[in-house]
Amino acid sequence: MEAFKDIKVVIKDEEKNFALFEISPLPRGYGHTLGNSFRRILYSSLPGAGITSVKVKGAKHEYSTLDGIKEDVLNIILNLKQVKFSIRTDEPQTCKIKVSGKKVITSKDIEVSADVDVASEGVEIATLTDDGAQLDIEFVVEKGIGYRDVKNIDRPEAGIIPVDCDFSPIEKVSLSVEQARKGQQTNLDAVLIGVYTDGSITPKDSLLEASKMLQEFSGKVMIAMGMAKKEVEELAEAANSIETQEEEVEEENEVNGWKIEDLPISKRSKTGLLAGGFKTVGDLQNVFTSDLLNLPGFGNKSLNEVVELLNEYGVNIKSE
Repeated sequence: MEAFKDIKVVIKDEEKNFALFEISPLPRGYGHTLGNSFRRILYSSLPGAGITSVKVKGAKHEYSTLDGIKEDVLNIILNLKQVKFSIRTDEPQTCKIKVSGKKVITSKDIEVSADVDVASEGVEIATLTDDGAQLDIEFVVEKGIGYRDVKNIDRPEAGIIPVDCDFSPIEKVSLSVEQARKGQQTNLDAVLIGVYTDGSITPKDSLLEASKMLQEFSGKVMIAMGMAKKEVEELAEAANSIETQEEEVEEENEVNGWKIEDLPISKRSKTGLLAGGFKTVGDLQNVFTSDLLNLPGFGNKSLNEVVELLNEYGVNIKSE
């Protein structure tokens, strides 16, 4: 579809477990359509890892208390549930905590297998208040999707406590739609998606996985409606093809040919540029900010307006 040919994804902001993505330009109305689809997939369909059962030495059930430990077993389990994991296998993995002596136990004290990583740092799990206190825990970490309710799990044996688990690695998704433009078109959408993860997956990878799921689902719908699988695969390959250098040159030439009088800037800025002999965007290539500031009636406000607009299209005004 021609309208989706030039979509770009820009990372507007990025921190450790957060990134803000801008996807544009989109046809009017598609900002909400695409954004809501991504948000639903991110929240509901990405696999993650979590604790599904806990066994505490000396405790028969979650309401037990342990000598020399500040927290009861229930609070220890609730603290453990705050620890996030990444897992590289589909098989359940057993992790351990075995600590003695007066100490605050944190997620750093967790012993994991080769296929498990602890994604959370500094989570406090329990406080041993006596030199003779000891905490010995085994718990199972599994990969899954969505939410598993402990009510649906039977206790396999005495002492093993099932734990309800939210496997989703996504903590929050923010969504907003703004106006975008492409050339002289201003009635387009830009969707801003902010993704917060638990640290077991990067925001970029989570958006990529959601994109794959959306594409795979669309392909299955087409096959179910009678389209040949090979044709669907060819469409997917065409959609994923990288633009050639020739196409990029054509886009650059198109931008250079835009007339100053048609740009979405103030009348004062247009008048100043035209008075200086600048008829098209191409005429502004290789000029300096000082050249523009010397134009009649062209001040810093006009300069900032023009520089900001042209930067969006790869035309950089040089400063001396």
